[in-house]
Amino acid sequence: MMLRKRAWDMMRDEFASVQEDASLAEAVRVMRDSMQEHSENYAVVVKNKAGKFVGVVSIRSILTAVKQSVLKDENLKQVGETDWDQAFRDACLICTQTRLDEFIERDVPVLKPNDAALVVLDRFLKRKCHWAIVAEGGKVMGVVYISDLYREMTRDMVQIF
Repeated sequence: MMLRKRAWDMMRDEFASVQEDASLAEAVRVMRDSMQEHSENYAVVVKNKAGKFVGVVSIRSILTAVKQSVLKDENLKQVGETDWDQAFRDACLICTQTRLDEFIERDVPVLKPNDAALVVLDRFLKRKCHWAIVAEGGKVMGVVYISDLYREMTRDMVQIF
C-alpha cells in the first residue's frame, strides 16, 4: 500500500501563507495561528502578488531574524543597570517591523503531486528537512510534513505486524 502513496495523498492542502511584502510580525502571527491547529506546522509559504510561489519562512528563519534583532540591540549586550524587559521589547519591536525579504528561504524542497512516497522520504533524508512544498506550474498545492509521511508509513507497518 505504501508504495502506491503519492505526495498528493499526504499533503495538507490548507497551509499558512503570506505575501512576500509582509512584515516579519505578520509571518510570526500566521505561523503561531497555524501551529494552534497543527503543532508541527514548521513553515509559512511565501507568495508574490500574482499568487506564485516565492519561498518559505520557517521556524528557523524566524528565530534567525529574532536573534539578529535582539542581539543587535546594544542595550542587551551591556552589563549593569539595564532595564532588560524594556530592551527586549525594543529589540522585538525592531524585529517585527523588519521586512520578510531577507529571511525567505528560496531553495526549499519541492515535490510534484505525483511523486511517490519513497521519493518524498528520499527528499526528506537527503535534504535533512522536515517539510516539503508540493507544487506544480509555480502554484503551491500543499505542504507535506515529515510527520505526515511518518503516519502513512507506520500505518502500513503496524498493520503488517
